[in-house]
Amino acid sequence: MTVTLANDSLFAKRIDSPAGRLAPMSRILNCVVDSCFAVDTGSCIHRSTIGKYFGLGCYSYVADASVGRYCTFASRLSIGPFNHPTDWLSAHEFQYRDLSPLYGVTVVTEESRPSEFPPQTVIGSDVWIGDNASVRRGVNIASGAVIGMGAVVVKDVPPYAIVVGNPGRIVRYRFSPEIIDSLLEIKWWELDLHALKDIEFTDIKKAIAMLRERV
Repeated sequence: MTVTLANDSLFAKRIDSPAGRLAPMSRILNCVVDSCFAVDTGSCIHRSTIGKYFGLGCYSYVADASVGRYCTFASRLSIGPFNHPTDWLSAHEFQYRDLSPLYGVTVVTEESRPSEFPPQTVIGSDVWIGDNASVRRGVNIASGAVIGMGAVVVKDVPPYAIVVGNPGRIVRYRFSPEIIDSLLEIKWWELDLHALKDIEFTDIKKAIAMLRERV
């Protein structure tokens, strides 16, 4: 189901329901969104698929992305913005967008509009992205990854990697290869919250053992 929600006024009442929370000046446009989401003030999600238990901070933009479950994105992010062509005549959007509503003239017709654009950004489950990070369109960020604040991600990120800097680089992994393999096998994020009650979250080995019994 495609969802379009808007809460445009700065002084609008926060939209709250069991399905999700949409803060003032925030928008979800032409998206497929699972239940249990929270989008904070001034943020926009456009043409994306968003998994359950999603959180997005203030003044962030997510476009043309597929996002898994249990993902939390901080504030002032840019994820999946359109990449302007660098090998065409110009880097300007007049070559592929109808600009007549803006400038009163356009060179683009339905027949001349490019049929192919860069692919979606794909983000797995249990991904945390810190403040002021940017993720290039078309990048794949695997489950369990952490993107540090201010990072600029321009290439794919493997499972459970921690990426920082500009351009983004892997500084370490959250767990050992054996634990990462176990987590990817279990796919605990396919469980709903009620099924995670009483798990030993602070002890990863105990948590894995308990999850194996529930998955």
